[in-house]
Amino acid sequence: MLAKLGLVHLRIFISVCIGLLAVAVILAFWYYRDDVFQSLNDPGQPFQTYLPTPAPNYSQTEAWLHRPESDIDPITIPGGDIFVVIPTFYLGGEHWNAPIDSQKLQRNFTRIAVPNYVLPYKNAGRVYAPVYRQAALYTFLTNRDDAVDAQIFAYGDVRRAFEVFLEENPPERPIVLVGYGQGGLHVQKLLQEFFAGELQKKLAVAYIIDHPLTLDSFERKLSGLTPCTDKQDTNCVVAFGAFEPAEKKRARMFVQKTMVWDDKGRLDSVRGRPLLCINPLLWTDGTDYAPARLHLGGVAAEGLDKDVAPAPMPQQTGAQCQGGILLLDTPKQKNLRRPNRFGGKYRTLPFNLFYEDLRLDAKRRVQNLLDKNILPKRAPILETDTIEIEDSPVKLPEK
Repeated sequence: MLAKLGLVHLRIFISVCIGLLAVAVILAFWYYRDDVFQSLNDPGQPFQTYLPTPAPNYSQTEAWLHRPESDIDPITIPGGDIFVVIPTFYLGGEHWNAPIDSQKLQRNFTRIAVPNYVLPYKNAGRVYAPVYRQAALYTFLTNRDDAVDAQIFAYGDVRRAFEVFLEENPPERPIVLVGYGQGGLHVQKLLQEFFAGELQKKLAVAYIIDHPLTLDSFERKLSGLTPCTDKQDTNCVVAFGAFEPAEKKRARMFVQKTMVWDDKGRLDSVRGRPLLCINPLLWTDGTDYAPARLHLGGVAAEGLDKDVAPAPMPQQTGAQCQGGILLLDTPKQKNLRRPNRFGGKYRTLPFNLFYEDLRLDAKRRVQNLLDKNILPKRAPILETDTIEIEDSPVKLPEK
């Protein structure tokens, strides 16, 4: 009897120990979840020995997430030409740069990137959005030289796509640049390399969203451009990084460790330098609080067909620029909040909180630039009247 009782106690003791061990493992995983996420996405090889997938051929349609039809004359489409560089969707784990032939990645591009991040701009003109071998999310979570090399490599694709875009951009059409997250990093470099001369007057606006842009950039490489401090401005730059109240750690990384391009074309961390913050509810660089009633609408358009216009959800959040970042009120709708998932604080959001605000702003600035009459004019296509020709019998003269 005592032996049986002792065996029962032993089993209970073992069960309790297993339960406590399981709890300890769960707590440890939760505490070190960011480190675990980072380790799981480490490519595990030096960038120097890494073989990336073949480069996109930007003369081909499949190298673009969105591109206007080549047989339609641009003069028949009002507005400007918009070049959108999408944010990071490839996490890492096997490659330093996205394998663009991955079906999973292509689904994310089609289901999340296009409806949320590309299509807001189609009412401002013709939209171009290239597929590119983007640097893995892992490269933005480490300070390794390999990560820097991967980001520089990604810019090479973006640059080649932009050169094709410029070849198809007529002189009379304004240009809009848009970059989200990693895309914002690449747009900063495009501004430095291409907009120091004649192209400046063609730039309606450049949006650098959720990636830092230091204010001292406007004193050097971007000296010909200015921040957009009024909703009527053109030839200017909008930049902001938005954070919910619970995202303090990510906000600290944004203002201290995130990489930006320096004057010599190298990547260097922000290191606490002052950042440009344009409030998308006010379109100013001040620190005034903008209440939610000014918010025109966010969109969670995952999986939505490209021909279907999403219904914006307005008045979801207030916003205020403070210390170089855009502080948000927690959005009212749950599907406009950062998902609570493994690695969720770093992943690209499956929604666009300022979809409607950006959509209308881009259209307004393009029209403002056109109204200045500083770009060449192209004569409209002449419409000729159709003349009907009827058969008429030929009569020979009588002899």
